[in-house]
Amino acid sequence: MSERYEIPIQRDLAEELFAFWKEIFGSEDPDIPIGVFLGDEVDDNRLITYLERDGDTLAGTCGITISKAESRLAGFGEVATLPEYRGRGIATRLCGQAVEEFVEQGGEAVFLGTGNPEAARIYHRLGWRRIAGSNVWANVTTGDSPEEYLADYYRTPGNVSIVPGDASLRVPMIPLLLTPHDWQVLDGNLPVPMLSIRYAVQSSCMGLCRKYYDLVKHEGTAWFAARTDDGRIVGISTAKMIDSNSCAVDGFIHARHGDSYDALIGAAIEWGRFDGASLVTSRLSVEDEDKQAAFESLGFRKGDVDGSFELEDREVEAVAMTLD
Repeated sequence: MSERYEIPIQRDLAEELFAFWKEIFGSEDPDIPIGVFLGDEVDDNRLITYLERDGDTLAGTCGITISKAESRLAGFGEVATLPEYRGRGIATRLCGQAVEEFVEQGGEAVFLGTGNPEAARIYHRLGWRRIAGSNVWANVTTGDSPEEYLADYYRTPGNVSIVPGDASLRVPMIPLLLTPHDWQVLDGNLPVPMLSIRYAVQSSCMGLCRKYYDLVKHEGTAWFAARTDDGRIVGISTAKMIDSNSCAVDGFIHARHGDSYDALIGAAIEWGRFDGASLVTSRLSVEDEDKQAAFESLGFRKGDVDGSFELEDREVEAVAMTLD
């Protein structure tokens, strides 16, 4: 018998779910923390969890997170079944219910990440398709391929505003980071640099937001987004204080909205200046010449080689950029 719960949920149910997922997935921290299930992001996202029980035994789950700012998009997670209950169609039923409700509400694309070949075969039979350059799958309700959908999604122009990063970006950042950008290193400020899927396989889906949260959980950090009037996220930048006098900035933007890049990076620079930085720096791939030119247009000077970035098949040198 299936059950449906929308956040916020009771703590005892949340703790039961997290114990179940730990049993299935191991000790790795979940992409979505327990606070989200208790209501921390209720103003920004809808998170709906579907369960199936056999008597008192929790047998299977799946969850869908729908952006309130961009309700065309959703992300899947927590698709799990106890080993002894696999092969009974539990995941298929729960995922089908979640997608059906999403489509009825006008949803267009659901994303999920999996590196499990057996799970991937099931998703493919259910209409999901893998996005090239990633281990992320998309269920596009319009019938388009994921690549066609992503191209059309960003084709429409729109007025862009620069906004502080927050939980409202959790889902809308997914299509942006699954677009094959020309720049290799999208953001070298993150604990693990964000790379374009044109040059490295992206394995995360709902964990993408966590990569930014892992940066800004430390003091002296901030992130910003370029957002269109209709809720699309077209760029992200970050700022990180290196010491009391210097701040590192980085970021990227969709090619169709490149005219907003100066403002996006400018927000990170301004934040660093306000926090006391007299020197602003960045580390860019030596092969990302267009990105270097964009920084130089903002007044940055190119310096010496500063370490390297590890792409999927090779390392590329990093060049230091400075703005006094």
